[in-house]
Amino acid sequence: MYAENRFRMLMHSQPEAAKKLMQQAQEDVNTRYAMYQYLAARQIDNR
Repeated sequence: MYAENRFRMLMHSQPEAAKKLMQQAQEDVNTRYAMYQYLAARQIDNR
């Protein structure tokens, strides 16, 4: 994410806020990934 200018600027201007936002974003990614893994592993009952 730091490849984007807006995130780099936030890191330089407010490093603590940027760190907190990055942690929150990573938690969201982990939660979404776990849900996708769960959905992919489910068996579809075609009756």
